[in-house]
Amino acid sequence: MLSIYTHINDEYLRERGSDIEDVIQRLLANLTGEGPKYPNLSEDAVIVSRDLLPSTIAEFDLNHVKAIATDAGGWTSHMAIIARGLGLPTVVGLRDFYQRTRTGDQIIVDARSGEVILHPAEPTLGEYQTTVHPPAPAPAVPHEVDCGPVRTLDGVQISLRANVELPAEFQAVRDFGACGVGLFRSEFLLSRPGMMSSEEEQYETYKSLVEAAGDYGAIVRLFDVGGEVGPDVKERERNPALGLRAVRFNLRNKPIMRAQVRAILRAATAGPLSLVIPMIGDVADVRHAKKVIDDELERLENESASFSKVQIGAMIEIPSAVLTAEHIAGEVDFFELGTNDLVQYTLAVDRGNDKVSDWFRTLHPAVLYGINRTLQAARDASIPIIVCGEMASTPAYAVLLIGMGANDLSMIPAMIPRVRAVLSQIKAADARDVASRCLKLATADEVEELVREEFKSRWPDLFPPNTLPKALENLQ
Repeated sequence: MLSIYTHINDEYLRERGSDIEDVIQRLLANLTGEGPKYPNLSEDAVIVSRDLLPSTIAEFDLNHVKAIATDAGGWTSHMAIIARGLGLPTVVGLRDFYQRTRTGDQIIVDARSGEVILHPAEPTLGEYQTTVHPPAPAPAVPHEVDCGPVRTLDGVQISLRANVELPAEFQAVRDFGACGVGLFRSEFLLSRPGMMSSEEEQYETYKSLVEAAGDYGAIVRLFDVGGEVGPDVKERERNPALGLRAVRFNLRNKPIMRAQVRAILRAATAGPLSLVIPMIGDVADVRHAKKVIDDELERLENESASFSKVQIGAMIEIPSAVLTAEHIAGEVDFFELGTNDLVQYTLAVDRGNDKVSDWFRTLHPAVLYGINRTLQAARDASIPIIVCGEMASTPAYAVLLIGMGANDLSMIPAMIPRVRAVLSQIKAADARDVASRCLKLATADEVEELVREEFKSRWPDLFPPNTLPKALENLQ
């Protein structure tokens, strides 16, 4: 059966073969009582694979897994984001690296340059050993952590929040001085083999999330999943990325949505908690979702249950939402700007497909226009806007976001100290000057060239060679 999937032309459906294999292995493990058959590592290792599911990474022995290298995937693919969140150096999109390696091979994984070195020569090995510290099993936590917002040299205050997905990441929110949780990707609660997390299980998770976030609070994203979950799982879609996913899935499968909303409302009694609706297309999506939320508020009140009202936000991540952002802003309490999907949908490029990775241009003028327009719509409506995704986690891109007027970023917890250090040493006025010039350019090449040259001249100490994003370094 799995061989059928390997011959399907559609990239998304072809990748579902790995999902089926994962389910089969989990079912066999549960039926036999043997548990997952992961290698029992007794020494440090690099995991090399054709592809990895996020649920698999969550079960690694992080005491010995030191890095990951896969043939498939992209910089903003789900698996790569999870790996970075756990502090694992990761290089993806290597195409045929798996076929070239054997157990016991010596490998260097240089996540900063996006390269791997198989069978490194002694001089190369020595160079890396003297310039790179061995990775820890989890992101290294500074002894003294700066907490709260950061200020630029000219006094602009920026909040740095944490993106989390796994309970194992909750402690990192405090360890790295985050201003609470800007985005909790709740899909983890659907990844357990063979079942959907109950309302009670979700409630306990969200309650723990609130406790970890502290006074700054946390924001839960409603399930951003597609047809691979729920009652219609047998009905495969021809183009799932543009199909019944995120808010559409939730509205079509209201029992699932209602259970999650109830769990969030109940957990909000433990502290500041908000929810954000994913992949909003227009005002109608917001209104339909708010109707479900209002219904559950009324039911909980009628049941005399303990609950609290929450602020409701909209994820702005597809072009239709960008183009109607001023109308959506009048319906919600805040925006979350999801840069990963914004790039993907604006440019029609699958962010997890290494074959089209050259077309995934974060600094494409159309993407910058979408970001700038959304920020302006939020300002005009006087509502907060949090920018999340890999742009917020990358210091160079974070500077441009500040230049466009963002003052609230949410990122991988381990990246917070690095972003904090950069933003505390720049002037927001300088960032605005660079960003305004970028917005006038016509191609991604022109923008990347301008950013590279401006950063090199304005902030040479903050962005020395080999520290800019790979797309920018490649211009040299």
